[in-house]
Amino acid sequence: MSSLIDLLNKISEQINLIVGILFFFGGLIGNIINILIFSPILKMQLFPWTPSRLYILTGSIANFIFIAYLLATRILISGFYIPLTNTITFICKTRFYIGQVCMYISLYSTCLATIDQYFLTSRSVQTRQLSRLTLAKLVLFISLSIFILINVPILFIYNLYPKTNGTSTICTVYSPVWTFYYTYIQSLIFLCLAPLLILILFGILIKHNLQSVRQLHQPIKSQMTKMVLYQALVMLISLSVATTQIIYQEITKSIPKDLLRFSQENLFNTIANLLTYVNYIGSFYIYFYSSKSLRKNCRNLLLKRQIGSNTHSQRDKPTLQNSLNQVRPTADPIH
Repeated sequence: MSSLIDLLNKISEQINLIVGILFFFGGLIGNIINILIFSPILKMQLFPWTPSRLYILTGSIANFIFIAYLLATRILISGFYIPLTNTITFICKTRFYIGQVCMYISLYSTCLATIDQYFLTSRSVQTRQLSRLTLAKLVLFISLSIFILINVPILFIYNLYPKTNGTSTICTVYSPVWTFYYTYIQSLIFLCLAPLLILILFGILIKHNLQSVRQLHQPIKSQMTKMVLYQALVMLISLSVATTQIIYQEITKSIPKDLLRFSQENLFNTIANLLTYVNYIGSFYIYFYSSKSLRKNCRNLLLKRQIGSNTHSQRDKPTLQNSLNQVRPTADPIH
């Protein structure tokens, strides 16, 4: 029995270390490329400057911060057993705070991008007109302000407290009210169920929109829509795992558990926690897979071709324009 327990614990350790490091570097590289592509930095007009592009850029920045800080410290804590959160007050407080803010921004940026694609694929002119940059910027400003403010209590209630042995400290919070709010309201509802419902609802509505205009436009395909829907699907899977984990932990918290049960749950929690990171590291790879133009232009960028610059010859301009037209939102052909 003890050998099985040791084996399960060893597997958990190796998964934390190996998969964590792979996720870390893959996430950093992917999100940096996302930021370069969807921001004006490279002056690549690969995608039109729409609300969806703004939402994706915002989410990518949040994902980068999440990976650079949260996953990096997780690897050090769980993989190399460096107790950063349990020994350094600043990391204890800011790790939870920054993590929660970035999670909100990342999840709801994808939700907003999905809603925007619903606007763009609608047959109603009034609905399509809701996809405006001015409105998107206002929504983002309000959303970011809310996400930053509602998590401020974390900076005050999380702290280092002595363990029962008196020789070390632990980063935790001793507040039943906050524990209830964090478990049932914030984690379960705001960060799991609400995004799930939004993505499912608007994913269905987008599918209905595309089917309803199929006879008018054969076919109506927007690479941005495809990218957002694939990202929403990955988020659905990630959130489903997170929701299952939270519910399971709450249901079984009062059940007596032996060492084998603890080891089994530790392995499950390790896998579930890492799966939730897929949402923050995988967006670029999802976009790269779903967008032919993105793949083409990334290859051109790697080959140091000046895509979209004024140095193109007259002969190349029609080819470039055709490439840009392929990735315009579905509202363009409707107009």
